[in-house]
Amino acid sequence: MAPIISEDNVEGVDEATLGGTGRGGILSDGYLREAPLRSYLHEGERPVMVRSNGKKGVLRSEVGVDGTERIAPGEGYRAFALATDARLLIVVGDTDDGDRSIAVSLADVEVVEHSDGVLAGEFVVTTAADVEWYFPSRSGLGPMVEYLDAASLSWIAIEERLDDARTAIAEADRLTRSRWYDDALSAVRDALAETDAARRSERELCAGGVTAAAERIERVEARIDETRRSVLEGRAAREIDRAEAQWREGEYERAHDAYGRAHDDYEEALGTADDGTVAEGLRTKLDRVERNVAALERAPVASAEEARGQADETDDLRERGDRLDFALDRYRTALELDWGRSTRRFEGDTAAIRDAVDAVARDLVETRRRYATRRVRAGDGHREEGRTAQAAACYRDAHDALGETAQTARELVPEALDALTAHRDAVEDRLRRLDTSDDQTPIPSGSH
Repeated sequence: MAPIISEDNVEGVDEATLGGTGRGGILSDGYLREAPLRSYLHEGERPVMVRSNGKKGVLRSEVGVDGTERIAPGEGYRAFALATDARLLIVVGDTDDGDRSIAVSLADVEVVEHSDGVLAGEFVVTTAADVEWYFPSRSGLGPMVEYLDAASLSWIAIEERLDDARTAIAEADRLTRSRWYDDALSAVRDALAETDAARRSERELCAGGVTAAAERIERVEARIDETRRSVLEGRAAREIDRAEAQWREGEYERAHDAYGRAHDDYEEALGTADDGTVAEGLRTKLDRVERNVAALERAPVASAEEARGQADETDDLRERGDRLDFALDRYRTALELDWGRSTRRFEGDTAAIRDAVDAVARDLVETRRRYATRRVRAGDGHREEGRTAQAAACYRDAHDALGETAQTARELVPEALDALTAHRDAVEDRLRRLDTSDDQTPIPSGSH
């Protein structure tokens, strides 16, 4: 369908009518008194067609209300009805109050009618506020009425789409406050669909665009961008919280994925930021995410090496074993990360990590065996002194330490498994032979 406004289907308005001022004479028509018709146009507003009359001016009435008001031009001046791409402008020259203008937005036009008389016709515009404007003219009114009717429908479609977009924006804001970010983004997409439809209606009105419509659409699009940015920032912050929690739990791949989603959201938000301060703030957040990701990619090996170093620094065999166990878990995690991926995300030389796994596993097995030996020796001492309950506690410590290490020995230090198992069995035998009912531990006075 051809646009409503084009070179082929509108009359245009001549320069004399747009720019003329002054009283007419016997052989010439007058214009406006104070300023030319052009001065009533907004910047970028396109005049489409004009009709005029020299005596009757315009009549105003309200639906369902008695009484009318006629605004007539002064002697030698005229009244003009100028249809533009956004409004119907009625300007009456030299009234009792000087030149008088009435502007009716095409979006407010509900009904356009006209009638033909012997010497002149008349068109009537009824607005959404139930105001009727009657304008007579001797020029043909058919094209004017057809244009106003079609253009007003386009404008109404534009405004309805923008109203729907605003409703979707409000819903997105509500969902964002409730932290339903995915649903909020869906509402943002709905708003964008409405502004796209408004753009299509604008192009149906005029292929080259309508300044007033474009400005209204752009204002709503700016609100959409702001809302979309808010949603994306909120979702990114939530993903960062998840990433940090997963990092603390040693779930490095899930943490990496969460940081990646946060990074994507910040980048998308940055694409909507025209304001330099807003863009700078988003770039700062992006940089922070990238620093965190870099630290995360070093974390598995770094945390393993830190725990290994702490194990070397302590003389407490139980603590040393726990540190080595943690280091071994992190080294093994580092080996498993990025398994099957064509490109690695996490740092660490695979061969060096394997060597570390072997060394730490052997150290862990040996440390736990030494710890178990000490606990058994302590248990034997308690048993000989009749403190069977304390002896049992020592034996259980030894048994637990050896039992917890058996799987590590089986997988990584198989040559030590038989000795470790025999050690554990010997401790079990001590526990079985221990009679805790004959405990001779002194009972502190006052405990009865």
